Amino acid sequence: MQPARPDHYLRSCLRALVGVFVFVAFGAAAPLLAKNSRTEHLVVDPYGIEIWFEPGHEKIARKVAEICEESIPELAEGVGLDRVEPFRIHLVESIRVIELEAGVDLPSWGIAFAFVDSRVMVIDVRRATAAWNTLERVVPHELSHLLAGQRIEGVQVPTWFLEGMAMWQAREWSLLENWRLMDAVWTKRAPRLEGLIRGIPGEERTAHDAYRISYAGFTYLFDERMADLPDFLGHIARTGDFGEAFDSYWGEGQGAFYGRFAEHITRKYSSRLLLFQTGPLFSIIAVLFLFVFLKIRWRNRRKLKHMERVDQGLTSDDW
Repeated sequence: MQPARPDHYLRSCLRALVGVFVFVAFGAAAPLLAKNSRTEHLVVDPYGIEIWFEPGHEKIARKVAEICEESIPELAEGVGLDRVEPFRIHLVESIRVIELEAGVDLPSWGIAFAFVDSRVMVIDVRRATAAWNTLERVVPHELSHLLAGQRIEGVQVPTWFLEGMAMWQAREWSLLENWRLMDAVWTKRAPRLEGLIRGIPGEERTAHDAYRISYAGFTYLFDERMADLPDFLGHIARTGDFGEAFDSYWGEGQGAFYGRFAEHITRKYSSRLLLFQTGPLFSIIAVLFLFVFLKIRWRNRRKLKHMERVDQGLTSDDW
């Protein structure tokens, strides 16, 4: 078997980093999944989550169950959800089957999809097993969507907010993602936050840029107030309107925030002169410096020990 090329590996990693939240009720696909129920299923206690799968996929189903058991308590607490309502997870051989039979158009590069209104998550087994560590990355992302949907009780919320929150909760950000965002801003590919109200672009590269700017917008909104997230989501649920909740909670309109964020992201990333002041580069240089320093120190210690042995008249046969 030939090893994967570096560019192929990076693309696989990026696909693994992001699931897709689809803003549809899944009205056509949900009955389809119920009618074609998988011949086997297991239940994740104490939440009553059902995982349906085809014969031969039991190992993957148990892995998904394990991730749910480990992730849900922290994710639910993060959004201020006291009680998790049951939902279903379907493992399918290929999302394409769902698309053809239910008439749902889904991105060709997506791995997992959360349908909040129907409380359903669908995972494409073939895509999920194509790259290492994929399930550990995409399942918490989609769980974030399902749990947030229960917390805000059907209130329409901008895509950038939900996707940024899911990436933050799933701990998907990395130095690589920061560099990709910087490149998107430099090359003016990065979409504006206000352009991500009702969905994510379908083209893969543009979609990844949208996810990154969503994460940046979400974390910029909360800055050092991430502990306020459950309270803000509760405020959204009480008011029943995201715009009204945003204005009253943050003391500024969404338009003002979008303008402030655009200035921030431009100032932070648009100038190539900032390349030498950015956290990612500094971190990389620091790691490389530490590696070289330790390597030199280790080599010098070996030389010193060798010289001490020579001075003591020891030969290699005596060691």
